[in-house]
Amino acid sequence: MGPEATAKQIHNSGMQIPGFRQNVGVIEKVLERYIPQVTVIGGALVGLLAVMANMLGTIGGVSGTGLLLTVSITYKPYEEIAEEPLIEMHPMMRQMLVEV
Repeated sequence: MGPEATAKQIHNSGMQIPGFRQNVGVIEKVLERYIPQVTVIGGALVGLLAVMANMLGTIGGVSGTGLLLTVSITYKPYEEIAEEPLIEMHPMMRQMLVEV
């Protein structure tokens, strides 16, 4: 997702960035500073993980692509739990899931 879609999603959920006005345009400008760098770093890390898994060989002879699929499938429930309002209701859940 780009800065525009993410800013709209943040605004529609009622969240805001501390110290900034609650306006889609302002949120978008803040996100434009971070999204490209995070995307490049994330892509490089995923690529490095795939290359290292293929070079070293993984447990059971799984390829790097298989390892990436396993990690992304395993990570999906974490993302779903983190998006739930449960985090807002229980500070202990917020500390355990968000600050990891």
